Amino acid sequence: MSQRISKPAIQDTASTLAMEGERERVRGIYERSKEAGTPLDFFALYSWQERQLHLLKFFRSLGLTSLRDLRILDVGCGAGGTLRRLLDFGAEPENCFGIDLVPKHVEVARRVHPNFTFVEGSAAHLPFPDEEFDLVHQATVFTSVLDPKIEQAIASEILRTLRPGGHMIWYDFAYSNPRNPDVRGIGRNEIRELFPGCQVEFHRLTLAPPIARPAARVSPLLCRLLWAVPLLRTHYLCFIQKTKSSRA
Repeated sequence: MSQRISKPAIQDTASTLAMEGERERVRGIYERSKEAGTPLDFFALYSWQERQLHLLKFFRSLGLTSLRDLRILDVGCGAGGTLRRLLDFGAEPENCFGIDLVPKHVEVARRVHPNFTFVEGSAAHLPFPDEEFDLVHQATVFTSVLDPKIEQAIASEILRTLRPGGHMIWYDFAYSNPRNPDVRGIGRNEIRELFPGCQVEFHRLTLAPPIARPAARVSPLLCRLLWAVPLLRTHYLCFIQKTKSSRA
């Protein structure tokens, strides 16, 4: 007698296979690329300085003078660059955690930052307890995922591991790049839908990279001037607060 497989079981299997396929696609993209941003890259320097100023204002608006004692998770941490920079705001290494899909990124991160905790794994299945973190950060993770269900799974996991009243820092593309089919821009409404019940504060940042990189090579002053034009900014920096009504 043949065994009949229920429709939910078939759907669950298909969903698992789709998630695994998307995970391998994203891992392959980042394995073929280098971590963006080096100390000698003008664009990376300007981009981080711009975010650094907004982060400083945001932390001060919360009444913080330091990130000391805050437990912090960086989703898609790469080699740990963002966590390292948060030390400038008083973050403590033993409270800094990162997760990344790419084994070589995690290997480098552990070697360079032995006092941090780095995990190889998927953001759709965070290996951390509920309400573990005060602050979660992600940069260009969501726009690298093309499956809306996996995006939602990542958002739900972030909300699960974020304590009530805690914040997520979102930095990602606001628009799709027609030259890069591996990236899909995410607008304001979709960000709100990913984090229902949360309070979201939006900022438009970052001069479009195809403009900024050649401009920076020509003249730092030219790059600064173009950076001041709002229409040329391509990323959202969002501060997302988990409230009691937020749903994981």
